[in-house]
Amino acid sequence: MASEKKSEDGGSLEEKVLLPSQRSMQVASFKVMDVLRRANELQASGVPVLHCEVGQPQSGAPVRVAEAAIKALSGPPRQVMGYTDAFGLPALRAKIAQHYAAKYTSSAGDALAVDPKQIVVTTGSSGAFLLAFTACFDTGDAVAIASSGYPCYRNILSALA
Repeated sequence: MASEKKSEDGGSLEEKVLLPSQRSMQVASFKVMDVLRRANELQASGVPVLHCEVGQPQSGAPVRVAEAAIKALSGPPRQVMGYTDAFGLPALRAKIAQHYAAKYTSSAGDALAVDPKQIVVTTGSSGAFLLAFTACFDTGDAVAIASSGYPCYRNILSALA
């Protein structure tokens, strides 16, 4: 519902409420996030909670990673930490490719060669699946999902339908 509001110069502004899309209302919640939200509410109210709902790491970042983050964040005052390549830092993608070559072998027994240009770094698995699904499927495509698969697959595909 819209309501009248006055702007700084005395003119009228209309306040509008942004409602969720119909599509978003049809996507079921990701149950583990519902459980996490409730567990966090209980914990915030003083109830002791042992979190077993998500695959959350139980340790902090490795010391070298934490030190590198501190160094990057406390660099020279004029150092700008701007946007990165949309697919991730090229040096990181190259290191990931090197890791695959050192750790994995192809069916022929050779080091597994992965071109860094084929590597995409994301903030997590859900973001990665969203990118992969939008790259692989069009609206209306039939997609089979294993019943023991990652629960978020269904939610992401429903949102993209």
